[in-house]
Amino acid sequence: MDKGFSSLSYFNKSLSPAYGSLWELHKMITKTTGKNALLHYSSYGCYCGLGGRGQPKDATDRCCQLHDTCYNSLQSYRCNAKMQGYHYGWRSGSPSCREGSWCAQLSCECDRSLALCLRRSIGSYSKRYCFYPKLWCR
Repeated sequence: MDKGFSSLSYFNKSLSPAYGSLWELHKMITKTTGKNALLHYSSYGCYCGLGGRGQPKDATDRCCQLHDTCYNSLQSYRCNAKMQGYHYGWRSGSPSCREGSWCAQLSCECDRSLALCLRRSIGSYSKRYCFYPKLWCR
């Protein structure tokens, strides 16, 4: 096989296109962390999933708190990050946001930051905070 063609094929796979939304966030987190986002993060601690209050339970939960803050900051610019589509690819095993509208790029950066934070914090993940009742968050 031609070495140039092989390199081009690898490059295209490493930058596979994807389109953003909550479903894309799920896929981004799952691929970045190696954990199924829906099963492991959708109701983790006090901040992962819907809502958020109180003290984050650990570094993993803190990542979700920061993500909530990021999304909330976009609302003041009339960006609906949860519904905003965006394009991203993969470089060296990490998500990489692509060009798009201002809201699209910022939404992608919020999601990218979350995925990378969760990967860095994988050692703090505790099953005791999975499906943690938000009522216990103070």
